[in-house]
Formats: sequence, structure tokens, C-alpha cells
Amino acid sequence: MERTAMRAETRRAPHLGLVLSGGGARGYAHAGALRALNHLGIFPGVLVGVSMGAVVGATYALNDDWYGALVDMDISGFPPWPNFSEPGVFNYVKNLRVAQKAITGMYFGWGVGQPTVEWGRTMFSNLTLGKPLEAGRIPVLATATDIVSGERVVLETGPTADALYASAALAGILPPAEMDGRILVDGGYCDLAPVDVARAAGAEIVIVVDAATNFEAKKPANGLQAMFRAIEICQNEHTHLRFMPADMIIRPVIDPPVGVLEFENKRRCTAAGARAVLRSRAEIRRLTQRVEPEVFAPTTPEAQCNTEERNRP
Repeated sequence: MERTAMRAETRRAPHLGLVLSGGGARGYAHAGALRALNHLGIFPGVLVGVSMGAVVGATYALNDDWYGALVDMDISGFPPWPNFSEPGVFNYVKNLRVAQKAITGMYFGWGVGQPTVEWGRTMFSNLTLGKPLEAGRIPVLATATDIVSGERVVLETGPTADALYASAALAGILPPAEMDGRILVDGGYCDLAPVDVARAAGAEIVIVVDAATNFEAKKPANGLQAMFRAIEICQNEHTHLRFMPADMIIRPVIDPPVGVLEFENKRRCTAAGARAVLRSRAEIRRLTQRVEPEVFAPTTPEAQCNTEERNRP
């Protein structure tokens, strides 16, 4: 069961749908993937995003300068996370303090990111120009998880900043969002691959960009790493099953791997997304030749040029 906020008006059903998974900082790969698709003259008719995928998708749909806004996004407010793989005694002590702060924040509050909630909401509002979700030039949907019932919740109307926060609220790091009587957290907990949501929105062809399951096959060094590794394995197996109904899955390779909160690597993740699309361009073109041109027209001169070239006899 799930709950969906629907539009009052109707629109022409889009033919090409993109599903953008979560992944935290790795989700910046979606920005690179979208830019590369546009460069090839391919424009989605509907976007379904989970967590960071929802942030990228909503920015794309609501902000003409979406790419610049994302790559220049202020990352100063993201909470630090311990990284004990860094060599040296100084780094060990630094990360130990970060770990202690994170554990204290989870035990005595909602998480280490609790003081940055308003900063995050403001950032989401700035990225999407304060517009509501339904104002997008193409339909964009964000998913969240009801932490009480375990249900998936699909959001497609209302304040975008609220929807994006709900979709990206990592349990134990950020406080849950309260919306319409529900307690919502990151959409990836119940479904990192809502392919069926894109189909229900009218997409005949669905391409998934999976930035969430990119992780390093490395032996854990302590109990905390083992716990996170076990969670990743469970999530990855569930995600792979959920991705199966998609027509195509694009998996950016981020090497060396990037952690969920390592937003300082956003440009490297963006480049990985673009490379993944360009490597798969032949299959993408084969798939998209089966669909009609979308309602969404490009808004940048570069994109317009590419579209005209594609449509030229």
C-alpha cells in the first residue's frame, strides 16, 4: 500500500521515464547522466527520484539552470561522518571525535544532522527556486518511507523543499519529516527503484540510473563497518530485484568509491554519471527510438542545437 499526492489537472502521459536512485553524494552521478542524455538530444518525459535522486530530478524539472545550481550547491552544512580508512594518528583521533558526536546525536536526539535541518530545507528551496513540485516543466515525483507503517509514499504536489527533505531524511542522521499525519524518512529504505511509479505516470520506456549500489568490496575492519556493510548487501540485493522491470539500468562506476556523505567528491560523481551514459549511448538510442518526442523542449542553446540535429532528416 502507498499514498500518493495527485495533481488536479491532467497532462499528456510521458513516454520516456527516468528513475534516479539515492546514494547520497554518489547521487550527483544523476546530474552528469542527465546532462549527457540532454547532450545526446534525449529528454525524459517524467522523473521519479529517491533521496538524492529526487533532489537532482526536482532541480532539473524546476530550474532552467539546474546543472549549474547542482554543481555549485553549498555543501558546508552536511554533517561530517567518520572515515577510519584515513591514515595517520591525527586523522584517527579526528574521526574518533566525529564518531562520538554522531553516536551522541543519535542517542540523545535525531542525529548528528539535526542542527542543519533548516539549512537543508533552505538549500532545497534555493535549488528549486521555491516552486511547488507540480510546477515542473515535466512531471517529477519523489518517494519517501513512512517509518511507522513501512509504506512507500509518493509525493508529486506541494512545497518541493518539504518533499525533498522527506525523501532524503536519513534515519539516525536527520530528524524525520512530518507530513499529512505521517512520519517520513529516506525513500530508499523501502524502495530504491520505484520503476512502477514511472510506469504508472505513463512512461512506456523506463531507464534507471543506479548510483546507490556502487560500493567497495572491502573487508570490514570493525563492528561499525561490518554493520554498514551488511545493510548495504541487504539493500543491494533488494534493489537489484526491484530494478528488473526497467528497460535499462545505467550504473555509474565511481572509483575509488565515495561515501554517502562525502559531498566534497560531487564533481567526480557527476563525471562518473556522464561517462556511464556515453558508454551506453548505442543502447540508449536504440531504446529511445521507440518513443515519440516529448512535451518537454530544451531550454539551453546547446540542448536545442542537439535536438535540432537529431530531428534533421
